[in-house]
Amino acid sequence: MKTVFFAAVLVVVAAITPPAHAQEAPTKVPVYGEIGVGLNKALYFGDTRAKLAQALGGSAKPGTGNNILAGFYVAPAKWRGLGLGTRISGSFGAPVVGDYGDEYIFNYYNLAAAANYYAPSREFGRGLYLRGSVGFGQLTTKRFDEKANFYRHQYALGTSLMAGVGYTVPLRGWSLTLESEFEAASRSGTVDGLGAQMFRSGQVGLNVIVGF
Repeated sequence: MKTVFFAAVLVVVAAITPPAHAQEAPTKVPVYGEIGVGLNKALYFGDTRAKLAQALGGSAKPGTGNNILAGFYVAPAKWRGLGLGTRISGSFGAPVVGDYGDEYIFNYYNLAAAANYYAPSREFGRGLYLRGSVGFGQLTTKRFDEKANFYRHQYALGTSLMAGVGYTVPLRGWSLTLESEFEAASRSGTVDGLGAQMFRSGQVGLNVIVGF
């Protein structure tokens, strides 16, 4: 999956780099930026909760949290609503009470190659769109009890696939977007006494995004 992510990045770079014969008469390629915040509900897939229990000595149900994101896209008019770029995002979970009364936090971060397509309007930044992304990043889970001064962490690295649908309202010099998204990730981390383990997780989320 890491190979797929880097291949996707190369495709984005190739798409925004003009050919050599076109550099004699360069044209300005429109670049769009975005920043956003949102809410999410974490998801565990397969035996991830059991593996977290082995790694941390306890576990908790997946909780809710906040998203924060930023990105950019290039979207020439001739692409008719398609934009290619990158998005960096982080999801920060609220503490969840676990099996033994202690608390757990579930956070993850990723950098993704992304594509947005405004199919109905064929104009980037206007109306309904679909988004697909492939990324690479880190998962961090912490079990803690502040009164007992007890902390235990589990880290994992790997890839994630994301899909979203949103609606953008263009305004004067900026835009406002409401976007729903789904993420599925597979990340590998080392657990003491067990070696490398695969943690499969994800989220469903709702983001509010300001474009410029």
